[in-house]
Amino acid sequence: MRSLGVRRMTDDLLQQERILRRRLLLRLLRGFSFENPRFRGEMINDLVPPELVTQELCRQYPDRLHVG
Repeated sequence: MRSLGVRRMTDDLLQQERILRRRLLLRLLRGFSFENPRFRGEMINDLVPPELVTQELCRQYPDRLHVG
């Protein structure tokens, strides 16, 4: 009987955590454009690693790629 209550409380806590994490993620992403991202700090790494950048990609997005 007691273990059922503990399990239910644990399940409730996990569900509340999921809800809070989802709300936080949505709040962080509000107004964010994946098509034209604006970074608010230093990038951790390149959006596209230099070894994957092709000539076609450079021609298609010359203003978005800075290889060199």
